[in-house]
Amino acid sequence: MIDSFRINKRRNVMVRLSLVFFLLFATFSVMGALMPLYLKELGLSTEQVGFQLAMGAVIAVIGQPFFGYVSDKLQSTKKVLISVMIISLFISFFYFTAKSFVSLLILFIVLNFFKSSTGPLMENITITFSQKNNKNYGSIRLWGDVGVGSAAVILGVLIGVFGIEYLGVMYALILVAAIIVSFFLRDGRQKSATPISLYSVLKLLKNKEYLWFLLLSLILFTTHRMNDSLLTVYLSDLGASESHVGLAWMIATFASAPMFIVMGKLLKKYKELTLVLVAAIFYCIRWFLYGFFDHSIVLIYLQLMNGITFPLFIVAALFFVTRIVPSEIAATGQTIFIAVIVGIGGLIGSGGGGWYMGRYGAPATYQLGTIITIIGAILCALTLYYQYRLASKSLEKVNAQL
Repeated sequence: MIDSFRINKRRNVMVRLSLVFFLLFATFSVMGALMPLYLKELGLSTEQVGFQLAMGAVIAVIGQPFFGYVSDKLQSTKKVLISVMIISLFISFFYFTAKSFVSLLILFIVLNFFKSSTGPLMENITITFSQKNNKNYGSIRLWGDVGVGSAAVILGVLIGVFGIEYLGVMYALILVAAIIVSFFLRDGRQKSATPISLYSVLKLLKNKEYLWFLLLSLILFTTHRMNDSLLTVYLSDLGASESHVGLAWMIATFASAPMFIVMGKLLKKYKELTLVLVAAIFYCIRWFLYGFFDHSIVLIYLQLMNGITFPLFIVAALFFVTRIVPSEIAATGQTIFIAVIVGIGGLIGSGGGGWYMGRYGAPATYQLGTIITIIGAILCALTLYYQYRLASKSLEKVNAQL
């Protein structure tokens, strides 16, 4: 009877976590895929839209680690998550009523300072729950991608019916629903006897293994962020319609669901870094194919490869970071990691990739992405070999002492 109660209780927690992921990531679809259309409707130029989105990525590099640190300091990720969502909702009311470029830019920067940390904080709550209860993290996390894909399609239809000017209302309604469900989440984290301080963060930033993995992940994920920014432009240049562009992103998000479910079993069987290496190899193949084919329909269906590369990399990487970072600063370590690969990776991938694409064309840009990913894969393989050598030497010492 008691065991049955506990199973039902855990199942309810998983449902709530999945629902928050779905709703929260649906708001990301508003701020990502649909925001350029809204800003264009307001009369902003392509350069102004690009600059605003880039500044949102810049501030995320600051906001994500900051709120990760705050959650570790308070030893409550749930409280910080709910707080930043409520503040984001409040700021969005002003943002979606602004008209001038300057006011939109300032409000978007402020909004992103808070909003950008919601994803990493949600990841932290879910990883903590899955590790404590031996549950499959991927089966919960996949609902985030389903939320992004579903919102892109459903909201696209609603915009066609009611108009793009109601995007702010749609965003607010989804975020309110996410906030309400979040109140029923459980924090799950243990109160640490070791209080976090700035010294703890400085110590983390001196952790050579952590810093090396940040660099390695940045190399690999920069090409992913490059594709996020440039694929829409590439498809448009090849003559793809808006519906085809939407289909490309829907395929990419929904294709990730099966791999997210499988990741729980893979993590029990293989080392996280081994899975990161496999993801890197598939990224190499993916970008090579993107650079080889120049037909929009082929490129759209190549987005199916996102179902392997993204979940394989992001889940293995997050669990690796969680393992090598002290538990009292887990949220800080995870949010810094996300800030580096998504924020800095986005700046390099979008800015550098956009410049290179304008100068040499899309196929050459993806070929460059292939070379960068090959370098990342080689470094990952060398890191695995180095760890194997260290483990072998440690075993030899133990055997010698025996």
